[in-house]
Amino acid sequence: MTGPKIEWHLFASWENFRRNTVLVLSEPSTYLPAMRQSVFLEPVFNVLLLFPFGIYLRYYFRLSFVKTVIASFCLSLFFELTQLSGLYFIYPRPYRLFDVNDLLTNTIGGTLGFIMTPIFTFMLPTRARMDEVSYERGKTVSLTRRAVAYLIDWSFLSVLTFFIALSLQLTLSVGDITSSSWWIFLEVILYFMIVPYLTNGLTLGKKIVRIRVIQENRERLSFKALVIRYGYLYFLFYGLGWLNQMLQQVTNHTTGVLQVSGIFVILGISFAQFIFVLNIILSFLRKKRVLFYEKASHTHTISTIKVKNDNE
Repeated sequence: MTGPKIEWHLFASWENFRRNTVLVLSEPSTYLPAMRQSVFLEPVFNVLLLFPFGIYLRYYFRLSFVKTVIASFCLSLFFELTQLSGLYFIYPRPYRLFDVNDLLTNTIGGTLGFIMTPIFTFMLPTRARMDEVSYERGKTVSLTRRAVAYLIDWSFLSVLTFFIALSLQLTLSVGDITSSSWWIFLEVILYFMIVPYLTNGLTLGKKIVRIRVIQENRERLSFKALVIRYGYLYFLFYGLGWLNQMLQQVTNHTTGVLQVSGIFVILGISFAQFIFVLNIILSFLRKKRVLFYEKASHTHTISTIKVKNDNE
């Protein structure tokens, strides 16, 4: 972009429309062609951009007219400043013109959304009812919610592992020790056993999705229950996988009965891993929320979401 960076001329879009539109009010045949022109479409879409925003602010957040106008203007200003700064100085120049007319039309859109909210929301439930349903659903710990916590935890561990490996290489000039199998076992022990024991059932992922692990008939989790729970979950699956790899290396260098025996053991381990994965998949499909490793450890996952009182 090598042209002007800022358009300060207010109502320039209106003047541009008047100069270039093919619209003739006395000739209905010009209406549709005029609506296809960019001088019409650009301001109209700028109005429509924040129209739902105005509805949302009034309907869900119950903002007043003045607050909705201010919020719409501020959101539009955020868009324009993002463009003017070249995506916060990632680019050397603005990637789009900062236009005060966009501020005007966006703000008008949010304002119109506020005014017309009753037309679009009279059939929708009230905010109180939506909150009630949300809190009710929040009490249920779905397998999807647990899967999200799992992904957050392992993403965090991956980032942490990267920085640990980088630090060790820079300071001690050692190789990448974090890629070995024992490192995964160490992560499981430290993060999924010791941390939940100290926090009484919480990890970073569980904290974010607002769930925790508890033990039956106990206020605090025992370390033994965590060892059984995550031993079944991680050591059984990954341990079998590690053992499978070791046996494959052994059978590649053996012959006769020993090799055949090794192959049968490998097939047995693979079948056990298949049953492990199948159990989790079937539990997900049947919406069965207590998995086999929870039964073995007498632990289960609960929601930490608490229903707010009306006075809060």
